[in-house]
Formats: sequence, structure tokens, C-alpha cells
Amino acid sequence: MRGRKALILGLAIVLVLGMAVVGCGGSDEEAKEALRTALDKINTQVAELTTTFTSGGTVADVKAAKDRLAPDWEAVVAAAEGVEGADVEAAKKAWTDAEMAIDAVPDSATLMEAAGSIMGPVQGLLTVAGDLGQLVAEDK
Repeated sequence: MRGRKALILGLAIVLVLGMAVVGCGGSDEEAKEALRTALDKINTQVAELTTTFTSGGTVADVKAAKDRLAPDWEAVVAAAEGVEGADVEAAKKAWTDAEMAIDAVPDSATLMEAAGSIMGPVQGLLTVAGDLGQLVAEDK
């Protein structure tokens, strides 16, 4: 039980840290705002997912979360296309990699078993989200 809680906490930390958005960019403000909005939705869903995991989530919860994230990630990709310097292909690949890894996890797997195969691709997705966030972060 302790191992599961540690794993869940570790996943939560990776998800939250991976979604940190800092920096600045030089693109059209409308396109940047659309990307900011899309990334905000992803951040909100990641926070909700983290709560689900810390309260005893399952592989089915992970797959359901992936399905809920899909249209919002598509919005991130679409918005990124209008932002100068955004690596749209990296965003598409990151989603494909994460989606394939999550879909490959058997429903009967434990979260600990699933973590081994999905942690890398999920971290890749969050890294891309962070990179995109840096392009559109408002000057503070």
C-alpha cells in the first residue's frame, strides 16, 4: 500500500511540475491567447487527474482521463499552429506516444505496473506542454 501511495505521489509531482508554464514569446497575441487557454484546460485536467490518483485511481481511470484529454490536446495542437516557434510536430508525436502507451496497458494491470510503461511518454507530453507554455507565458 505504501508503495502505491509513493508511486501515486510521484506521478502527481511529475504531472504538476511538468505543467509549469514560464517564459515569454514573440507571436501574435490572439494565437498566443488561444494556446494559453488550451494549455490552461490541460493544466486543470491534470490537477483533477492527480486528485483521482491520490484517492485510489485505477488503470480504467487513467484511460478515461486520456479520453477526456484528447480533444483538449487537439485544441493545444490547433492553437500551437498559429504561434511562431511552436513545435507542432513534437506536440502531435508526444500525444501519439502517450496515447499508445496508455492504450497498451491491460485493464487488469495495477497502477504500479502501468506506471512503468506510461511514465516516459506522459513526461514527454508534459515537457512539450511546458515548452509551448514558455512560448505564450505572459510577461510578469
